[in-house]
Amino acid sequence: MIHSITSGLKMADPKYANLPGIDVDSPDVFESNDLPEAEQNLKNQSDEPTNENVERININTDAAFKVFKGKTVSTGKTDFSDSVGKSRAIGYFADKTEYELAETGLKQETPQQKFQRLQHEMRELAEEVGKIKGAAQNTGAGESWSPVELSKQLEYLQHQLADLHLEKVLGPDASLDLADPQGALKKRLLTELENFKPGGAAADGKSKSAGDKDHVLYELYYRPEQAQFTKNAKVASLEERLERLESVVGKNLDKTTVLTVDTENKSLIGAVATLNSKLSLLDASNTETVEARLNAVLQKMQQVADKKAKEPQADPDRQQKIADLYDLAKKWEATAETLPQVVDRLISLKDLHEQALQFSQALTYLDTAQQEVKASIAEHTDMQKKLQASITENNAIIQKNVDSIEKRLQALTKS
Repeated sequence: MIHSITSGLKMADPKYANLPGIDVDSPDVFESNDLPEAEQNLKNQSDEPTNENVERININTDAAFKVFKGKTVSTGKTDFSDSVGKSRAIGYFADKTEYELAETGLKQETPQQKFQRLQHEMRELAEEVGKIKGAAQNTGAGESWSPVELSKQLEYLQHQLADLHLEKVLGPDASLDLADPQGALKKRLLTELENFKPGGAAADGKSKSAGDKDHVLYELYYRPEQAQFTKNAKVASLEERLERLESVVGKNLDKTTVLTVDTENKSLIGAVATLNSKLSLLDASNTETVEARLNAVLQKMQQVADKKAKEPQADPDRQQKIADLYDLAKKWEATAETLPQVVDRLISLKDLHEQALQFSQALTYLDTAQQEVKASIAEHTDMQKKLQASITENNAIIQKNVDSIEKRLQALTKS
């Protein structure tokens, strides 16, 4: 395959302009290898006529094959007939999976189709609840159904749906179109009862003693998961009641303190019992007694007011101080209840505080001793350096003296 490219060498690089054997005015020609035989006869897509009304899309054949793998179409129930009714034509009949719903043209759903539709709708509902659960955390609590409660109810419904065991109930013929499922179950029950007759049992070779042929044996199966589901339902109901109680009482400690001020264990049950005992005082038999006592108290208060009016006016500053002291006492009344516990706690921690003080003093003494040791080590280091320098100097002097003595001895030996 030969490709031609117009050369711009003359203008690109002028240093090749005057060289011999180079034609700068002609196009450059390059030769490359041909395409493989499998691709030589392929048509170029640009040569095909294009139409703006035709949309060209790229299809992944592997993904399409996986989607339609294992799918079958039955021609036995093909129906393309037209009708003036609301139901549409069936067309080709294809087996349904648990993800497919019944067509709108079918008049009545079979039990299996209802089961599959419920599975599909509950799965979609679970996905939607999961998406909005995070977004609904910051919303107000005035809604009757929150996403958390809805997810709990959805989980319980899924357990109930899974507990149906449609395949076990309907048997291998569950995929058939049952117009009367209750009648089919009744027929199956009658068939099972027929098998318990003495003749049928003898024909099957499973006959028992003569005393066992005049009755029908029933087997009762206990399913622990059903009991667990019932327990979960009770727990969910209890949690709902607790949430309602929390919404009424609230999480404010002041409200709880007011309700449990007259109780011993500071519980809501004790508060309810106290309120019940107080309500019993409002009976008709006790109302007259309470009214008589209130009248006596009112008379006493009237006497006190008259006596106070006759006496000279008290000091206003003193009255203001008394009112301030009363307000202060009411303010610290709730804290005074916990004060004995705090005192007991401090007394129990007294020994620990003393040990901590001793430990702190020991650490201080150890730090001081460590600083003294560091100073002593630094002083000894300086003395060691001075001693080392003195020894080096003395060694040099001694060596010089020894050399002088050796020279004298050699001179005496020669003479």
